[in-house]
Amino acid sequence: MQAWILQQPEGLKALSLTTATKPIPAADEICVKVAAVGLNPIDYKLTEWGYATWNYPQIIGLDVAGSIDSVGASVHQFNINDRVIFFADPRTASGFAEYVCVKAIAVSRIPLTLSFTDAAALPCAGYSAWIAVHDKLQVAAGQHIAITGAGGGVGGFAAQLAKLAGAHVYAIAERQHHPRLLSYGIDAVIDPQDNVALELIKLTEDQLLHGVIDCISAQSGSMMSALIRYNGHIVMVANQFDQVPLLATTKALSIHEVALHGAPEHITHLADIGNHLSDLVADGRLYSMVEKIVPFNKLACALAELKNHTHSGKIVVHVNS
Repeated sequence: MQAWILQQPEGLKALSLTTATKPIPAADEICVKVAAVGLNPIDYKLTEWGYATWNYPQIIGLDVAGSIDSVGASVHQFNINDRVIFFADPRTASGFAEYVCVKAIAVSRIPLTLSFTDAAALPCAGYSAWIAVHDKLQVAAGQHIAITGAGGGVGGFAAQLAKLAGAHVYAIAERQHHPRLLSYGIDAVIDPQDNVALELIKLTEDQLLHGVIDCISAQSGSMMSALIRYNGHIVMVANQFDQVPLLATTKALSIHEVALHGAPEHITHLADIGNHLSDLVADGRLYSMVEKIVPFNKLACALAELKNHTHSGKIVVHVNS
């Protein structure tokens, strides 16, 4: 089979499309024939950072959509040819290949009406957004929610999910993303070069925000925290706070983080999220945000485009037709 293999954690120059051995599923795994893979900033970052558990050369890739090719001896909940998506365990990755094995508990079924292209855009960004909106903020109707970095995958999905929950949603994103975000029904889109604080104060009628999802940096989160009301919440997606943004006695903010790995029950929860997101996209209530599709042999070029911030929306790579 063909696979994108990282020789050493030395960036995209160390990444190549190479022949690899087709994997065989363990007893609790399934083997997926990959139809499409979604790209995320973490993918090009991992080519530079590597991962502590990787053995080089390492097949990379985390977001996978495809059909089941074979199942392990103890897997009974899935059948050959079932259509699925999953977020690959970063410790093993291996998603950017024609075939990949994954623990059965990590896999979500996708409806027949959902294309592999749209499905591949969901795992990393969509799961992170769901956790931020529903698990951490527990967004409710009528709340005022701001999202920084809303032009990216996590921010774009979070804006849509918060809107579906009935919140007033304010997306902060570069101007190139404004038409797309407004097409999702977002209440307002603010350019980060504008006076963001003043705009949000006007939009909330001086009541400030119930919550913020920050997809930019610790510095961005610290600045946004000043716009959150008493007992409000902030979710840090891109970074952790490296300093206390406010004294504990001033606003009593709750600070949250998002992670896509952990104990088996968390992996099962991610699979449940995948089921929910797949249904929302299939029903036309959530947009996959796929703006570009590239062939498998151009995957490294697409990662370079992600790194250079010259894209808008999600990039999906077609692997097998």
